[in-house]
Amino acid sequence: MSKKSQWRCRRAELKKAVEKYIHGEKPGRPDKVTGAVSSTSIAVRVEHGGKSIEFSVSVSLPRGASGPVPAIIGLGGGSLDKSLLAEEGVATINYNNNAMSSETGRTGLFSSIYGNTGASAQVGWAWGVSRIIDVLVDERDAGRNDIIDPTAIGVTGCSRLGKGAFTIGAFDERIALGIPQESGTGGVSAFRVVNTNPVGPNGKPAQSLSSAWSEAQGWFGTVFGSYRDKVNVIPADTHSLVAMYAPRGLLVLDNSRIGELGSVAQHAATAAGGEVYKALGVEKNVAYHGGRPSDPHNHCGFYPEQAEPLRRAIRAHLTRTADPDGRMEPQPVATADLAAWIDWDTPALE
Repeated sequence: MSKKSQWRCRRAELKKAVEKYIHGEKPGRPDKVTGAVSSTSIAVRVEHGGKSIEFSVSVSLPRGASGPVPAIIGLGGGSLDKSLLAEEGVATINYNNNAMSSETGRTGLFSSIYGNTGASAQVGWAWGVSRIIDVLVDERDAGRNDIIDPTAIGVTGCSRLGKGAFTIGAFDERIALGIPQESGTGGVSAFRVVNTNPVGPNGKPAQSLSSAWSEAQGWFGTVFGSYRDKVNVIPADTHSLVAMYAPRGLLVLDNSRIGELGSVAQHAATAAGGEVYKALGVEKNVAYHGGRPSDPHNHCGFYPEQAEPLRRAIRAHLTRTADPDGRMEPQPVATADLAAWIDWDTPALE
């Protein structure tokens, strides 16, 4: 690449690599998607190949909402501070991802349309979110959605749902902001760094790829089973998904005190993918926050230290009331040695 205008094609190549080696293919828009948007719910109906499914998600609007408002889709409701989101004028959408695709058996609404394709559960979750956005866009265009702004959609989740949020936002370019929280292995954590067995301040190493595969094979596509013990040979890693977000917003929230989350690997992936943002001249659109600097906090807890980076991301990418100000803020106990992993020079693109 020598020009910023070429990024779209390079992103498509990365997406193909992620599908081929890690997650399996995410199907495109089905034959027919219809639905309805109200102040309390979004209904979705999909018809494809002679099969059909229906599902709905609940909506919570901020008090006094007027006109189309930004919204964050939370897998399992999400683990962010709901009062903070409401203060910022952001609606929340509660997405039951497990009904769309189970983590272990690859069953659910997605499979009832496509069968067992071998794609990860995360692909099924991503496909479902894309159908929600289809309805928001189509209903807006038809003059029937003045409630949710489909150009200001975020996605979040924590732990295994953080893995899903990360992948969902990477695949659908209509998502303005991804906020994966404490996603660990199978989420933001770079495979190659995880394989170095980094140990956290609690004395526990990052969850290994073999362990993550055994815990829930649905976190990966079946194809990844052939590569989980030799990830160095595949032309993709999680920094590829970070890059797929560019130039859109991405805020990675971590919990560096929990070694099993592999925070060194999460920081490394975010920073490496962040080099693409830098090349595109939008390095402030990506951010990483390592969590509390000293005292441990519970897995998937939301703490005051995370409020400011979250507000910055919302104001930059959803309400668009401030310029992007993303920052790389790893904790000293879990900071990646970036020079050991980034052995290329970031190009100056025209």
